[in-house]
Amino acid sequence: MQPSDDGPVGIVAGGHDLPIEIAQSLQAQGRDYCLFGILGEADTRIEAHPHMWVGWGQIGSLLKELESRSISRLLFIGSITKRPDFHSIKLEFGTVKLLPEVLGIVTRGGDEGVLNGVAVFFEKRGFHLSSVADIAPSLTVGPHFTIPSPMLERNQSDIELAANAAYAIGALDAGQGAVVAGGRILAMEGPEGTDQMLERVATIREQKRARWDFGKRGVLLKRARPGQDLRFDMPTIGPKTVENVQKAGLAGIVCAPGEVLCANRDEMERMVRKAGLFLSVTDLATKS
Repeated sequence: MQPSDDGPVGIVAGGHDLPIEIAQSLQAQGRDYCLFGILGEADTRIEAHPHMWVGWGQIGSLLKELESRSISRLLFIGSITKRPDFHSIKLEFGTVKLLPEVLGIVTRGGDEGVLNGVAVFFEKRGFHLSSVADIAPSLTVGPHFTIPSPMLERNQSDIELAANAAYAIGALDAGQGAVVAGGRILAMEGPEGTDQMLERVATIREQKRARWDFGKRGVLLKRARPGQDLRFDMPTIGPKTVENVQKAGLAGIVCAPGEVLCANRDEMERMVRKAGLFLSVTDLATKS
């Protein structure tokens, strides 16, 4: 049965700003919600909201708390820096009973397999899994995020190559972005994430292993993996992304519409303008 559109929302929170921003959005909407912060991942700022801290060994307690709060709609958001090691975690009894099923999820190969397993685990228990676009659509990057710059037109060929590179790496379930400058693929995102990928690009430039006109060429492109379930692990940009794009000497950022989240939008846009970068939200054709 579908939960009520205005019913309580459970936010299973990893790290960084987005769980807080979603909680603030729900608060402004007058929606009932609770943050379930993952220990070692979620920011302590969740304590300013209705919340509960949950360790990896407390899945049973999480399910009981969701039931006691009549929460049937869940949103998973925020970064997870490492997969749980259930061999070294003290497990409560409620989790021990679920352990074979849980281990079958976390030991899957790629991110997409793990996330699909999480979806099945909760859906078979009657929960409805929502996306950020369902709960807080203003946090999803759309055409209103565009910040133009003369450099955008000069980088169209790099954008096209980056779109294809990001599609290719996503099809391998390995990442959600790519960096291209001067017609050369400089980096494709792996498990390290966007910030570390951009740091690699900055190092490549510093070591003069590739050269381009600083701040005039090159793009970071972010898009979802082909066929990705957008309820989980959507690509994200924010102020740190802008900082690292600038350090890498790139000209701007391109995102696929409806596939990318933006954390701390006001600050990010201020930084883009101050740095003279472009931010483009573009329908991305991909050559097979």
